[in-house]
Amino acid sequence: FAPNMDNSSGPFLLPTLLLLLQNISDPKTSIPPDGYEMTEPPPTGSSSSRNHTLLDSGLRPVEIAAASMVWGVLWLVSIFGNFLVCLVIHRSRRTQSTTNYFVVSMACADLLTSVASAPFLLLQLTYGRWMLGNGMCKLVRYVQYLTPAVQICVLFCIGVDRFYTIVYPLSFKVSREKAKKMILASWLCGALFASPACFLYGSNSDQHCNFFLPDSWQGAAYSIIHLSVVFLIPSLLIILFYKKVVKYIWRIGTNGMTVRRTTNIVPRTKVKTIKMFLMLNSLFLLSCLPFYIVQLWHPQETDYRMSSLVFLAVTWISFSSSASKPTLYSIYNANFRRGMKETFCMSAMKCYRSNAYTITTSSRIAKKNHV
Repeated sequence: FAPNMDNSSGPFLLPTLLLLLQNISDPKTSIPPDGYEMTEPPPTGSSSSRNHTLLDSGLRPVEIAAASMVWGVLWLVSIFGNFLVCLVIHRSRRTQSTTNYFVVSMACADLLTSVASAPFLLLQLTYGRWMLGNGMCKLVRYVQYLTPAVQICVLFCIGVDRFYTIVYPLSFKVSREKAKKMILASWLCGALFASPACFLYGSNSDQHCNFFLPDSWQGAAYSIIHLSVVFLIPSLLIILFYKKVVKYIWRIGTNGMTVRRTTNIVPRTKVKTIKMFLMLNSLFLLSCLPFYIVQLWHPQETDYRMSSLVFLAVTWISFSSSASKPTLYSIYNANFRRGMKETFCMSAMKCYRSNAYTITTSSRIAKKNHV
């Protein structure tokens, strides 16, 4: 072997011989030199696959079970509650007002999140890997950005409607046709501002759908623009509208107590509606704020366990608002509670006949004085 080697092959064979001798002497502590890669055989057997899955997910079985339980409860409540909102407003005439058109739009956005985003996020965190391909990863992240943007735009439209209905009722009125156009514009704006997520997110070769925006100038620019245009500016405008509405309804007395106006009294039903939307806006904006802050932070996904826990926490908080909105509607809106009774009563002909006159007359009043 040695006499057949020429001088040109010597420099290349010497490191190889040294590496071979080192591996033979101590195979456990051998370290290859720079420029060499060592590959390990893939694990075999069921136990190896289980360990590989736990290593990828970074979450303990107890954490996965707790996350699945809480997420499953939120998912069921969101699906049932928002579907019930759409059904009640569709079947009960007393709830068919322009304001409830916006409520239906928000319920549809929550249903879209519950169907097209939440189950796949739980599947990724539970299994530890993204098995649905790059296209599905982009779609899920797109829906995750679309629905909050749509709902913030709809809440802004509701603020405009409440402001002109209570403060300037004769100057501008949001009719049903205008409400439909405003809802359509909200969905178009949300779709437009969420479209860059399709290009920034994706599934890499390790079958991992990125949790956060990439740490690049494109990701930083999109997070700043999205936070400013989609969240901060509409939120400030919403706060400004409701501040003027609250100032119009209530005033501060001489002794510092908050009292109702004695002139231009606003109907009690509209005051309760304002309280409901104040609670709804506060809940939604506070639940979406952690998601936008984390995306602006650009956390590195080198520690998969930490990334999974942070992503799980912010999605839990944001998804909890989808499950709590139907509860607020039933607490603050008496027409919605009556509409639920009428909706479930319509299945029985006797109950329907007894309430037919009430449904018809109340719907005529609701069309004139919509809430």
